[in-house]
Amino acid sequence: MPVVAVAATAPAFAASPCANRTALLPVAWSSSYSTTRQTGSVAGAPVVNVRAGYSSILRGPGSLNSQNLTPGSVAATQDSISLVNNSPTTRSLSPERNFQTVTFAFTQDVYGLTFSIDDIDRVFGSYFDHVFLAGAPQAPAVTQGSAVTGTGTSDNPWRTTGASGDNAANQTVTVTYPNGLVPITSLTLRFYSTVGPLTSAQHVVRIRQMRLRTCV
Repeated sequence: MPVVAVAATAPAFAASPCANRTALLPVAWSSSYSTTRQTGSVAGAPVVNVRAGYSSILRGPGSLNSQNLTPGSVAATQDSISLVNNSPTTRSLSPERNFQTVTFAFTQDVYGLTFSIDDIDRVFGSYFDHVFLAGAPQAPAVTQGSAVTGTGTSDNPWRTTGASGDNAANQTVTVTYPNGLVPITSLTLRFYSTVGPLTSAQHVVRIRQMRLRTCV
């Protein structure tokens, strides 16, 4: 009987390789970065490589700002990075085609990935932040601030129903991916403004409090 009992319970254990067996660990961002490259570490070991680029179709194109991927500190930890665009200098009928793409590539399988996207706001006549996610194998659970609308997809990106607000809670989105059988190996974010000012404007969103499980 004991042999039969062990055999019966083994498949259930194997089907949940990461279910809460490691802590949800915070990602700290590197002080060595460029406008296109950043690295996040967990307990001192690199776990995510960030790559950024800007695409534009205009004669007066937008670009990555020199502060792109800058790490920020809250409570003495570098728990955020800023995504910073220079808006196009000419107006466009297709503003969604002038954007920053950010790819998060994980050096090992991760589970239960969660983070916030802060500062999804607008300044009338200057910029109007739009953000969406792609590339993960599963859809995340999403908590949206009361001033955020959209579903975080290319057809319906997250954007504010209000005006300017620096990291206001009501202009923040928090995403959490399932801590199940399917790991996350990469994730892509796209960030753009639908207002093209006559002179270039700077617009920012922040990736904050990224945490994950590695199961090692």
